[in-house]
Amino acid sequence: MPAFLSTSICFRHRRLLLSATLLALPPAVHSQEVDGEIRAEVTRYVQTVNRADADALAALYLRDPTTGSLGDGQVYQGWETIAELLTEVYDAVGTIQMTIDSVTVLPLGGGAAVAFFRYVWVFGSQPDLPVRGAMTLVYVRTPSGWRVAHDHTSSLPPNTPTTADAGVLAQGPAQPVRETTPCELTRIVDGDTIECRRIGRVRLIGMDTPEASQEPYAEMATEALWSLFENATIVGLEPHVELRDRYGRMLAYVWADGLLVNWALVRQGWAVVLTYPPNVQYVDWFTTAQHLAREEGVGLWGIGGFDCLPRDRRRGRCE
Repeated sequence: MPAFLSTSICFRHRRLLLSATLLALPPAVHSQEVDGEIRAEVTRYVQTVNRADADALAALYLRDPTTGSLGDGQVYQGWETIAELLTEVYDAVGTIQMTIDSVTVLPLGGGAAVAFFRYVWVFGSQPDLPVRGAMTLVYVRTPSGWRVAHDHTSSLPPNTPTTADAGVLAQGPAQPVRETTPCELTRIVDGDTIECRRIGRVRLIGMDTPEASQEPYAEMATEALWSLFENATIVGLEPHVELRDRYGRMLAYVWADGLLVNWALVRQGWAVVLTYPPNVQYVDWFTTAQHLAREEGVGLWGIGGFDCLPRDRRRGRCE
């Protein structure tokens, strides 16, 4: 819950994004079972927050030196640092009353899952200034049970109408977090890879489209990527922590005319979420986009295009 710092332990407008490393995943179990377990974990999370027990709350997080916290220019590295941070939070605000609603769980196999929901925080030191927003918790299964490997909060400014809460994540990112690099498009390789003059191949991160052997779905995803660029020949490449993959491709979020193309492919149902830490900057937007696309049956979700997920096809788990 270092996400508490996302608001006003001092004053109103502070936000904090916590990031942690996802681990290797164990064999899958039924998604309904995972859904129920994660909902129980979210309930336990809220109850622990409200007990004002920093040690118990820290115990819900992945105890690992790679566990990190990133937000608004601040970076915290390591579980011990996060545990100290939680103690500082409660020392500053006294108590925290947390309530949530609209919980959605997105199982990512049997060993990981994402939960996102709306929240309201009331701080003991500022009882007349409730803070509202949306929160994402990324869980991984460990031998000791589920642990939070990443959390992210998007708090709304004071006096923002309550009706805006539900759309915080559904609208997608409004602008890049980091400075972008111009890319002169020379080729669309497939649904998640492009080529830029003098840069080479660029892999769109945070998402995944069907493999070439998964026709006609792969071609449909590629055409969808083309359509998002329309007549644009220059797009912006936003890097993250890890700059290249093992194949030498640049890793980037691609922006075209103010639109995050990676997110749009997921939201329109042509791609699924695929996150490799430490590049988790937009994971909450992407998981929300996938949930909405699947529920609406848009893109490939409506025609069985993701009955075999791309990553499962690569691993030979389905035909």
